[in-house]
Amino acid sequence: MKPQGYTKHFSDIGYIEFRKNAKVKHLRITIKSSGEIFVKIPKNITSKAANEFIQSKTNWIKKQLKKIDERNKFTSQNSDDNLRNTINAEIMLENKVNDFSRKYGFQYNRLSFRSQKTRWGSCSSKNNISLNIKLINLPEELIDFVIMHELVHTKIKNHQEEFWRELGKYVENPRALQTKLKRFNLAKL
Repeated sequence: MKPQGYTKHFSDIGYIEFRKNAKVKHLRITIKSSGEIFVKIPKNITSKAANEFIQSKTNWIKKQLKKIDERNKFTSQNSDDNLRNTINAEIMLENKVNDFSRKYGFQYNRLSFRSQKTRWGSCSSKNNISLNIKLINLPEELIDFVIMHELVHTKIKNHQEEFWRELGKYVENPRALQTKLKRFNLAKL
């Protein structure tokens, strides 16, 4: 094996870059959002052992690549279609917030929209709700989940068990929806 590393093609998963790293103790696979695959190899592991390790992890790697591909496909298709008309998106989201507020008796102070890379929504101590305009790209159940999440914050300002119980009164299985929401790559929308 060369001291720096090497690249090898695997028929089922494509090219993988192997890199020697004296600091790691175990073989470590990293898959970037672009689909690039890197393997860090401890200094005492041979290239043959590293290749065998990859062969044993082929199904896991393919599963991760499929998830990345689905996320990237979703974000690129929907960003062009749904964000063209920001005004309509804001109107639709504001209508949902107002409908849920009336239906469930929530009160908020102000509603604003932003295009953010790290948050789907927030609720300030003064009950000002901010929603990410990119919500429009999500499935309806997740849009509703985020809106209800922020509305519940008008009553409960933390994420302790009481918050999740309260949220569960308005959306079914909120923790599962939270997990589902994390699958969407906000930075790419």
